[in-house]
Amino acid sequence: MKHLLFAILESGHIGEEILHNLSKEGYNGTVIPSTSLKHTLEHEGDIPMFFNLALFESNKFENNITLYLILDEEQIEDVKHIINKHTNHFKNCHGGMFVVPLESYEGSF
Repeated sequence: MKHLLFAILESGHIGEEILHNLSKEGYNGTVIPSTSLKHTLEHEGDIPMFFNLALFESNKFENNITLYLILDEEQIEDVKHIINKHTNHFKNCHGGMFVVPLESYEGSF
């Protein structure tokens, strides 16, 4: 059975280290820049419907990392260990992660 590991990581060197380490270990996934609800509301919630590179130049996005990985059950603990090692169990980096079993999955990840 496949599982979806979903992680939100504070942007910065810790997030980049995690991505490099996951890649080095052979894992692949999708990374999406994101921001918190609090940050969005503090900046008047005027995020446009369509994303463009100019947003990175503004302060509208915190540039958090939202990471999605589709994993086999035996890979979950390894990926969690990599993330926890770099974040010190999220003490050195704001964020969090969870795993959801996928009842149905089709694809080539």
